[in-house]
Amino acid sequence: MANEYSDNLPQVAYTSQQVQQYEGQAAKLSGTNLTTLMRRAGHAAFSYVNDTMSSHEKVLVITGKGNNAGDGFIVAQLCREAGIAVTVLTLFEPKRLAGDAQQAYRQYHGKLVSTYSEIDLSQFTTVVDAVFGTGFRGELPEHVRTCFDCINNLPIRKVALDVPSGVNATTGEVAPSALMASTTVTFIALKQGLLSGTAKRFVGNLLLAGLGVDKAFNSQVTATSNFLNHETLMATRPQRALDSYKNSHGHVLVIGGNHGMAGAVRLAAEAALRAGAGLVSVATHPDNTAAVLYGRYELMVHAVATAEALLPLLNKASVVVLGPGLGQDLWAQSLFRRVIQTKLPLVLDADGLNLLAKEPVARSNWVLTPHLGEARRLLNNVNAKVDEADRFAVVSNISKQYQATTVLKGPGSLVAQQQSININRSGCAAMASAGMGDVLSGIIGGLLAQGMEAFAATNLAVYIHGLAAEQAADDGAKGMLAGDLFEHIRGILG
Repeated sequence: MANEYSDNLPQVAYTSQQVQQYEGQAAKLSGTNLTTLMRRAGHAAFSYVNDTMSSHEKVLVITGKGNNAGDGFIVAQLCREAGIAVTVLTLFEPKRLAGDAQQAYRQYHGKLVSTYSEIDLSQFTTVVDAVFGTGFRGELPEHVRTCFDCINNLPIRKVALDVPSGVNATTGEVAPSALMASTTVTFIALKQGLLSGTAKRFVGNLLLAGLGVDKAFNSQVTATSNFLNHETLMATRPQRALDSYKNSHGHVLVIGGNHGMAGAVRLAAEAALRAGAGLVSVATHPDNTAAVLYGRYELMVHAVATAEALLPLLNKASVVVLGPGLGQDLWAQSLFRRVIQTKLPLVLDADGLNLLAKEPVARSNWVLTPHLGEARRLLNNVNAKVDEADRFAVVSNISKQYQATTVLKGPGSLVAQQQSININRSGCAAMASAGMGDVLSGIIGGLLAQGMEAFAATNLAVYIHGLAAEQAADDGAKGMLAGDLFEHIRGILG
C-alpha cells in the first residue's frame, strides 16, 4: 500500500535537494502526480498517529507556509473524520499557501488558531509538526522559535512530517529551538541529514513512507550515502578455515601508552584480540609494561624507550594501531615520525591524530578515527566553525586531504573513503565513556589484520562497536565501561 510506513529502513540515503528535484519525476514514472503524493503523505502520517494513539487523545497540528503544511492539513482533516479532537495552529497565514497545500487547507473544516497563546498547549497529547519540510535552511523565525520552545518543554508525543522543523535534512544542521520530535515520518526516501550527529536526537524514532514512488525514485537517483544494515555488514565478517592457526589471522602492533596512560593502549590491544586478530603486540612506555600485561597474558608487551626499538616489532607486524594514550611529548613525536613512514596498514587514533594535525602527511592504506575536535585540528580549522552542521563535508574533506579511510565519530558515525560515505546504524548514549575510542581503533586493527579491505573493515568495526555497546547497556547505560564491550564483540563476530 502507498500509505504504509515502516521502520525497516533502506540502505541508501539522499540529500533533501535530490528528493525535491526528482519527486515529480518519480511520481510520473509511477503513474501518479504530486497532488496524489501529498494525499499519500498525509494518510501515511495519520496512519501512524492513529495506530499509536490511546483513547481520548487531543491532537495539535502546527502548519507553516509550504507543502509540508498541506501534509499537516490532510492529517488534521483525517483526524477530524476519525472522531479525534484536533486543532490546527497556523504559524503563517494560510492564505499564503499555494497549489496543493492551499487545496488541502480549504478541505480542512475543523478548529483553527493563529497563535499558540489562544490555546492551552498542555491539553494536547500529540503535536504534529508540519511547519518546514525538506527545504529548510538557516534559522527559524522568532515566533516559531518561541512556540517550539514551549512545545519542546511539554512531556507529550511530537510527530514530525518528513523532517523536524529546524533540521537541515542534507547536512544535519540543527537550528536553535528546532522541534525535538519523538517520531519522524519521512517521505519517499531517507535524507542523510536525519541519520547522523545531533540531528538524530531531534528526529527520534525514524519511519519511512515511500508513498508508492520510492522504487522509481531509487532507480533514477544516485544515493549520496549508504546506510548499511545488520545483514549486509555481518556478511562481511572474516571467516576462519578449519585448519587455520594464529599466524593466519594477522599480527596487530598497538603503539601508545605514555607514562601514566597504560589503560588506553591496553583497551585497544584487547579489542584487537577480541576482534579476531591472531597475535597482538603492544609497544609502550617502559613504565607501563607490567600494567598492560597484567590479567591479559595473551598480549605480547614490549617496553619501548626509543623509536629505534620499534623496528623489530614493525618487521613482525601486519597492521599498526598508533595513538591510544600516546601523548604528544618528544617520546610520542619520535614514535609517530617513525611509524608514519611504514608501508603497513595503519590505524591512527587519539594523540596520533593530534600529532598528524601538526605534521600533516598523506599516505595510502590507513584509517583515521577523529571525533569532531580532532577533525577540526586535522582540517586546520581550530579557530573556524567546524561543527555539527558540517559532518558530511568534514569527513569527506579529511578523507580527501589525507587520502585515508576516515571515521567521524559521534551519533550515526560517518565512514568515508574517496567518494563513498556510510552512515552507521548502531550505538547508544552509554558510549559517552572513557576508552570507547581506544576499543574502536583496536577492532579496526583486528579486522584489518584478518585481511579485510580498509573501508569494509572500518564500516564493520564501527557497527560492531556500537552494537556491542547497545548489548552491554542492557545491564545499565550509566556507568558502562569500555571494557564491558569485549564479551559482546566476541559474541557478535561469532
